[in-house]
Amino acid sequence: MRFRVGVLVGIVIGYLIARRMVRQQGDGRASGVRAAMLRHPSSQRLAGFAERASTVGAQAIQRARASLQRRMVADVDDLSMN
Repeated sequence: MRFRVGVLVGIVIGYLIARRMVRQQGDGRASGVRAAMLRHPSSQRLAGFAERASTVGAQAIQRARASLQRRMVADVDDLSMN
């Protein structure tokens, strides 16, 4: 019984918080301090850095995948040892 009451209270609290957050977000644009931070040059440099990091990370994953695929190919020498 206590579990059901706890779940019900959690759902109600979650719904109220979500409704308040949606109301505060408005049209999706940042306002106040957040908008000022987004216009700051350091945030733009950080966005560029994050984009470069994601590109380099994707390239590293592709290299690792290609390396693994090359290692999985059976050579003639490998077949003769079995």
